[in-house]
Amino acid sequence: MYRVLLVDDEPLTLAHTRSVVEHGIAECEIIGTAANGLEGIEAIRRLKPDVVITDVVMPGATGLELIDATLEESHCHFIVLSGYQEFEYVRHAMRSGAVDYLLKPITEQDLRQAFRRLSGSAAEESYEQRYGSLVAQVIRAIDEHYTDPELSLGWICDNELFMNSTHVGRLFQKRTGQKFTAWLTEKRLCEARRLLDQDRDLSIAEAAERAGFSSAKYFTEVFRKNYGMSPGQYKQEEKE
Repeated sequence: MYRVLLVDDEPLTLAHTRSVVEHGIAECEIIGTAANGLEGIEAIRRLKPDVVITDVVMPGATGLELIDATLEESHCHFIVLSGYQEFEYVRHAMRSGAVDYLLKPITEQDLRQAFRRLSGSAAEESYEQRYGSLVAQVIRAIDEHYTDPELSLGWICDNELFMNSTHVGRLFQKRTGQKFTAWLTEKRLCEARRLLDQDRDLSIAEAAERAGFSSAKYFTEVFRKNYGMSPGQYKQEEKE
């Protein structure tokens, strides 16, 4: 169970985010809210949440300043919300260690994807409980074989499940809210980011290959679509 703190200076947006979290993310408990950045910093230090969902533009301190002020001492995960689709916000949020950057108004699917990113290996233990045994087998197969650019649901069904891929695909999407290909792409993107963070001298092409992308060009297209910047820009910012 994740203990979640919400930080936003707009009451309507705060209420909407609370509703999305409470109705869409079963493994979350909202332990508090804050109406601006300074209140958020105090609440993080006092409540010690597992996850902070914060707006960017707020009085007192911005969401990015909130992250910078508490990142080292809090050991919590940050999800940044904003109505501003601007490169600087995305870049700063990612460099500060945010799990995800979501544009308002957020949806349940947006949050589910963000929580999957932060869950990491811990989520694997609850896959079966949340999605059922069959879907859990598919997810474990993805985790084991994602580095193969030829990996497909058909291959998993033919070689590991011995079931019809159309049936499994429908069940996977129904249980997770995502198509198989979208889940696989998220897995590869997270691994590529981890590789680029870990080794600043790693080339884009090598990161793409290790993460299972078929080409550096395709990797760059998918990275830009999901994060609002190219992997080259992300890598350069990490170096600086």
